[in-house]
Amino acid sequence: MGQSKDQQIKTVVVGMALGVLAQDVDAVTSAKMKLEFAFNHAWRRWSKALHFPSIKGHDPGNLFWIGLGKSERRQGVCAAWASGRWCQPYVTYESWTVDEALDLIADSRVTAEDWIELGRLFVEGFRPEEVRRSE
Repeated sequence: MGQSKDQQIKTVVVGMALGVLAQDVDAVTSAKMKLEFAFNHAWRRWSKALHFPSIKGHDPGNLFWIGLGKSERRQGVCAAWASGRWCQPYVTYESWTVDEALDLIADSRVTAEDWIELGRLFVEGFRPEEVRRSE
């Protein structure tokens, strides 16, 4: 049985958080238009987007934005986003690494490497000053 629209958005929000962390990025700007633009840039280029048919239309970034807003309150997810001046992805399971969390969400359709690729494409959509990298 396929995932509902909400489940698909939740999965992508979690996968994106881990994919961004895998780029050694601590945060991206929380400006809605810039986030949506970067997501749309990544989504159009990501070969695995077809596995999430509910995330479509002329502005799939808006669905991602809505999912980001719900992210911190979700229970039972291995990664989430904290929002403020910056959107900060983080692993929710204490003492887990990004790689361990990626292994948890990876499956035969979307591998850990695929999530890392989505994160790379997303980060590519921002200007350098809109990204905060790990030291």
